[in-house]
Amino acid sequence: MRLMDLLERDNGLPQGTEELVEEKALSPEEEARILVRTLEKAGIAPGKKGEKTVKKSRLGLVLLAAALCIGTVAASAAVYFQMNQDLAKTLGAESKKNQELLKESGSDIQVSQDCQGWTLTVNQAVGDRNCAYILLDLTAPEGTVLDADLYQIDCLMAFENSRGGSYGWGQMEDGDKTDNRVSFLIHTTMEGDLRRSVGVLKATGLKAVTFLGDGAEDDLVEQTADLAWAVKFPMEYQDDPITYRPGQTVSVKKGAIEGRIKVEKVEITPLSVLVKLSSSDGILGRVEALTEGTPRAGAILVEVRDKAGNTILPHSTGATPRGNTQEVVLAFQPMIDPDEIASIVLDGVEIPLEAA
Repeated sequence: MRLMDLLERDNGLPQGTEELVEEKALSPEEEARILVRTLEKAGIAPGKKGEKTVKKSRLGLVLLAAALCIGTVAASAAVYFQMNQDLAKTLGAESKKNQELLKESGSDIQVSQDCQGWTLTVNQAVGDRNCAYILLDLTAPEGTVLDADLYQIDCLMAFENSRGGSYGWGQMEDGDKTDNRVSFLIHTTMEGDLRRSVGVLKATGLKAVTFLGDGAEDDLVEQTADLAWAVKFPMEYQDDPITYRPGQTVSVKKGAIEGRIKVEKVEITPLSVLVKLSSSDGILGRVEALTEGTPRAGAILVEVRDKAGNTILPHSTGATPRGNTQEVVLAFQPMIDPDEIASIVLDGVEIPLEAA
């Protein structure tokens, strides 16, 4: 059973809360609020915050048990996509050129849900077939100041077109410690096509973290509120990857590991590189992307190089095995320029990427 099925089955969404994932008409107040937010993102209205960057956080994958709050799900009201400035900085998309590269890859979602006066908004997504960055905004009740060093929520997420995958999240740097709002960024790499998919996000709890300094064993973590949201949201974007079909076969021998692997296809977008491999020798399970971490013994490594001969290390990776084929995904943050990617390397053998 897929994670998506678990999230949507009866014991996944508590009885009586099914309406939480149904679209409802916006009230005049909600329409006005979303309009103001859209204008702020476009730079037409005041209220833009300072630039922020992603901050590493210690977040678990445990979905906490908490009473699910019945709230309002607001349908997307954006007419066009204007990338959030904080998200653009995180992805390295601040220049006009890079924003042009991502123009088809963004989706203004704006789906919100309230729990005890705390509003969680799935704000935007930027992605391609293989991976996506999803921006969340958390707004506290009026009069509440979110000024802790860091905030944590626990997330569980799945997509209808995916059988599984990996994701991580953390709070974006808060440029204003005097207001009632913080943002989180989820990055996901999934086994399936994320374009025009539908996601389900369950988020629970809210913890405040105080950094105690280098001398302390652990930071101070305090439960701020017992909250829970269940939000269904669309991923309305597309991408246009550059595709190569090298067709080159590499002979691999590492001790007892021996066989031949064919590079069937390489797809490149500003956010990721997908390498499709095939082999009948039972060694595809040894293939993994080269990262900053030390590879396991006997690993058959895939890496990406630019025109200057530099290896570009991925932010995260994923692999989808299908019988005698496997797709290896290398996702990048900051983004890359697809035109600058010159080759891939499989087990030390460089394979140029040339148009057929």
